[in-house]
Amino acid sequence: MASVAASAKHEWIIILPDHEGVLEQRMRVRQDHFKKLEPRREQGFWKLGGALLETVPKEGESLKIKGSVMLALAESEEEVLVALKDDPYYRSNIWDWEKVSFHSLLSTDHQEHSFI
Repeated sequence: MASVAASAKHEWIIILPDHEGVLEQRMRVRQDHFKKLEPRREQGFWKLGGALLETVPKEGESLKIKGSVMLALAESEEEVLVALKDDPYYRSNIWDWEKVSFHSLLSTDHQEHSFI
């Protein structure tokens, strides 16, 4: 059985599906969302984020966004929850909070490992 050294912070991956029919509203608050994330990104709290897409976009097609995915480095799920509830997408009811899922993640540095 693998063991992990105790650490004050852990990685959390969060899947945040959107409510149906909110793409236009999402786009209206998108810049506010980015501005709100930036200070915590600079501090190392937000490690990765992006839009979940319904399909791979084809040239000339608009994006079909169905939610967000985010990776945080935090001491607890509660700390991530507080940050998410301060986000414009949460406050504008973009994310379908009943479908949001949190997962503790143990990632690896892919440059140091080879995968078969």
